[in-house]
Amino acid sequence: MYPKDIMKKDKDFKMGDTDFVQSGDVSISRWKDRGKKPVTVVSNMHNASATEIVLRTNYRGQRTPILCPSSIADYNRYMGAVDRFDQYMSA
Repeated sequence: MYPKDIMKKDKDFKMGDTDFVQSGDVSISRWKDRGKKPVTVVSNMHNASATEIVLRTNYRGQRTPILCPSSIADYNRYMGAVDRFDQYMSA
């Protein structure tokens, strides 16, 4: 269970907002993208305060840079490979 009492509430997040907690090697990062709720990732290989710039398409179709926690950016970057691996393993 992650520390909900010290992290921002879901309703307080706006697009691009981040929040994180780290204890030893375990970090919890939260980031609000386009959806209704922020994305939460627990990692033991990322520094919770590390961020990357990702490009998001706005309502006008323009790509704008916003900050994203590294753990969430890595998940988004590599999740397709995990899905593909699972697909190959089931065949």
